[in-house]
Amino acid sequence: MSKHPWSSLLIAAFLWLSLTSIHLPVNRKAAYSFHYKGSISYAEGQIKQADQYFRRAYNILPENFYFAVSYGLTHGQRGNLSEALEVISKARRVIPFDDPEVKRKQALSNFFSGLVYAYNHDFDKAFRQVSLGLHNLPNDSTAASIFENTLGYLRVQNQARNAHRRGDMPAHFHVHERDLEAAFQHFESALALDPGNPAARANYQMLCDTLGRPPKFATSELTPIQDRKKYQPTFLDMHTRLINELELPEFDEILFLVDISGSMVQEQVICMNANRFDVMKELARKALKAFPEGKQYGLATIGGTCSSEPDFWRPTGSIERDELDTRFRFLIPDGTTPLLSRLVATPELFSDSSQQQKTIFLISDGANTCRVGGVDVCQFAEELSEQGITVNVLTFLSTTINNTNAFAEYICLAESTGGNIIYMDNYHCRLEPLSFDLLASCQLRLPELTQSSCWGDHIETLWNISRSGSGGME
Repeated sequence: MSKHPWSSLLIAAFLWLSLTSIHLPVNRKAAYSFHYKGSISYAEGQIKQADQYFRRAYNILPENFYFAVSYGLTHGQRGNLSEALEVISKARRVIPFDDPEVKRKQALSNFFSGLVYAYNHDFDKAFRQVSLGLHNLPNDSTAASIFENTLGYLRVQNQARNAHRRGDMPAHFHVHERDLEAAFQHFESALALDPGNPAARANYQMLCDTLGRPPKFATSELTPIQDRKKYQPTFLDMHTRLINELELPEFDEILFLVDISGSMVQEQVICMNANRFDVMKELARKALKAFPEGKQYGLATIGGTCSSEPDFWRPTGSIERDELDTRFRFLIPDGTTPLLSRLVATPELFSDSSQQQKTIFLISDGANTCRVGGVDVCQFAEELSEQGITVNVLTFLSTTINNTNAFAEYICLAESTGGNIIYMDNYHCRLEPLSFDLLASCQLRLPELTQSSCWGDHIETLWNISRSGSGGME
């Protein structure tokens, strides 16, 4: 036995401290993959599974605002009120003051805190939080419509805590007509902001029927946005919406980074009866013609292999609009998707000017197939951000679990650099923006309302409402 047991303990402690002080690289792509999977699970109503995915994303990147509020929401929805509120509050506190989305993020933190209170049946605090969020929300009619719909829902639900029982009726709460009238105003405001909000439409119609009011909005105005888009003539103004949604006209230097891999030819855009490659070329050409004058264009292709030279590698400002249109027209498919190999070299295609607004317009349908010195796409996204290069993405992939790798890369590229993502619905020929938050999945719908007779048939201004099945807030 050693005569100096303390020396062994000191050596062990030194080794432990040495090991724990080693800086291990953060797997950013894994975090984005977990969050993407959690978003899909949440949209499908799989709250426990979504919570597990969001927790794993949050544990890897706790400083990411969207990861934090997503985890806070599902954690609160599962009954962990104080922990959930602390996660969201911390996310709000660490938003950088110079973050261009600081106002929106603050409004979202109020909104998701309100939902956490609501899922724990404190509807009064929930209403106050969402109201504060709406007050702070920047100009965004779609988001404001969701906030207003939520306020209407909360106004109906904000009744006494103790459920009423009578005879063989299930436990229920009583709602007075004045609360329905107040909620009605919120649903009406939600539809004025976004006539295609499907949850607001359903809630508004229910209260029109309940209160005996004729709808203020015509039926055609209430058709959901998703349905209206189905019947718009294919391709007429898709390119205009594309460049506006991605805010491309704001940039001075625009580098088209185009995926010409074989998969673009193999997969079809069903609604157009054409392959992705041909649709991509036509859409890019139409978008190009819609840009205002004075832009500096560049072109780079993603194809071949990880080590092969790209087919086109033209810096911004070296190619005129007409020539670029011709290049698009005669592009041919080639090889795989060495996205990272091309991406790490793209900064050389921009000018050195710090006064120019620069963007990579990435058009792709797949995940990266190459490794570059142990760096992944998400790690390099931070470098692009530091160089003032924004990545905007158009993808032909559907938002399914099978496309997790690709969307994890797209989302971290866009979010890290301040860009946006548009994906094409291949069946309905419509372009859809991909949001980094869960707001679009938080569309609350009222449960059934029935006329109350608990206090006698002569009282006509009271309705019964059950919390069971009410938007998941049981």
